Amino acid sequence: MNKCKVLTLDGGGIKGYLTAKILKNIEQSLNEFRSENINLGQRFDLIVGTSTGGIIATALAIGKSAKEIFELYETLIPKVFNKSHVLGTKYSNEVLKEELQNILGDLTLADVKTGLCLTSVDVENSSPRFHKSGYFDRNSTRLDEKLVDVVLASAAAPTFFPLIDTLHSSNLTDGGIVANNPSLVGFIEAMQLVEGRKDDIALVSVGTGEQCHMPYDVNKLRNGGKLSWMAQCKPRNLLSNPLKHIGSPLIELLMESQSKLAHHQTHFLLGDKYLRVNPKLSVSVELDDAEKIGSLKNLADLSKSDLEKLKILL
Repeated sequence: MNKCKVLTLDGGGIKGYLTAKILKNIEQSLNEFRSENINLGQRFDLIVGTSTGGIIATALAIGKSAKEIFELYETLIPKVFNKSHVLGTKYSNEVLKEELQNILGDLTLADVKTGLCLTSVDVENSSPRFHKSGYFDRNSTRLDEKLVDVVLASAAAPTFFPLIDTLHSSNLTDGGIVANNPSLVGFIEAMQLVEGRKDDIALVSVGTGEQCHMPYDVNKLRNGGKLSWMAQCKPRNLLSNPLKHIGSPLIELLMESQSKLAHHQTHFLLGDKYLRVNPKLSVSVELDDAEKIGSLKNLADLSKSDLEKLKILL
């Protein structure tokens, strides 16, 4: 491959709504600028996604438009994060599985139209797993994995959703544990595709919004034990379905801090060949706080500088 254009999409639960809207705006802006009608996924050679970003990445890779994906997210999020449970994981993944089945059917990694890589983690072996389409010949032995299964694995956030088994792996959890912002994963994959020619890589990274402040009380963590780090409920929610509003400071911290680190490292490696679109949130939003979708609606507009850079990179 002479040049490689890469799109990477962060994890972030319901904040994937913001990612989807940003991508819709990018797709529309580029099509208007070039007088084209091209689905956004067609502008890239490789799309890498984690968790909610893995859902969006897969939909793009099979040829769905960003507009279609945004419309899907408007209805998907309230369904998936509707009913929380006392025992076991906070949510069942049955609703998400059914919705994914409607979109992806029995498609496998062999059926995608654009190069695809999704992240997950093997809990038993504490190892990252990358579910890749056939952009490398060596990936061919696992192309029979169903897209529904690998997407569910990438989005199986610890304590929120159960572990997932795929055709070739078992006990998988959310890729956000190791690569919530998978831009470095995308960079490494692209470096192999262009045989180490870093200048031939252009990478666009879209986040799920940078927290204005983290959605937990730091004071409770200063001398906090396991319970404080794994579950924390905001006082204002104690009388209104407290179970639904219990969040995990540890998971939120792991994912947010990794995203920032990967951004700085990828920017250092690629410089002007890299663009990160990740608006600052106006309020803190937890992974499953579907009631706050409204706060994300007006944050997806592209800045003039971002739009100009997109025109150059793509």
